[in-house]
Amino acid sequence: MRLILNLVALSLLIGSFQSCVSQKKYNELVSAKEATDQALAETQAQIQNLQEENQELQQTLEEEKERLNGQVEELRSDLNSTQETVADVREKLNMTEEQLNEVMNSINGTLDAYKESGLSVENREGRLYVVTEEPIQYRVGSARLSSAEREALTAMSNVLKENPDLRILVEGHTDDLKYPADSAMDNWDLSVMRSMSVIRYLLDQGVNPDQVAAVGYGETMPQAPNDSPENRSQNRRTVVRPDFQVGKVMEAAQQEN
Repeated sequence: MRLILNLVALSLLIGSFQSCVSQKKYNELVSAKEATDQALAETQAQIQNLQEENQELQQTLEEEKERLNGQVEELRSDLNSTQETVADVREKLNMTEEQLNEVMNSINGTLDAYKESGLSVENREGRLYVVTEEPIQYRVGSARLSSAEREALTAMSNVLKENPDLRILVEGHTDDLKYPADSAMDNWDLSVMRSMSVIRYLLDQGVNPDQVAAVGYGETMPQAPNDSPENRSQNRRTVVRPDFQVGKVMEAAQQEN
């Protein structure tokens, strides 16, 4: 009898142990599933975020593409404009001696009424200059105009006012004498001051500002060697160049012929 009771107790104990093992395994599986579900949800959320970021990047890329295309079109337009300008410059540089003389004669014709003031146009090594009977020159370190030079510029101002299509470029030049090291000005500044003294006088006479421009070359374009006071005085000067549109002047010259 006792043996039977022991066997029954042993059976109950084994059954209880098996039940505990199965429950533990079940709980482990449930926990694993919950962890997997959570990881899956996180992964799906990450995928969703990546998809949204990808859409934003695609939109940004399209916008950047449109912006760059617009810049390319602007650059093409600028390039075409530059090419036209280069072509115009080449047209000026490639003028034959005959064409240059036609332009010079045409401008000289404009100045005919003022020849008593000594204004004329000269061809100097392929560059045209408006020449006054009295050269516009300066004392050392000065940009002041003399009374004779003002008279010549008055005649030039009348030419410009009566011919609004005529434009000039005033070049300022210096000799090679240097300013003191502690000076705030150098020959470049002085050359610009000299060209501007001519410009300001012309403007005071009523010339349209659109018709005049100034440039300074410092000591870089001497007219004579800087080896004597007399030669240096020739280099302290301003000269005036016609700044014309070749096509218009040539057309006018051809019509006159």
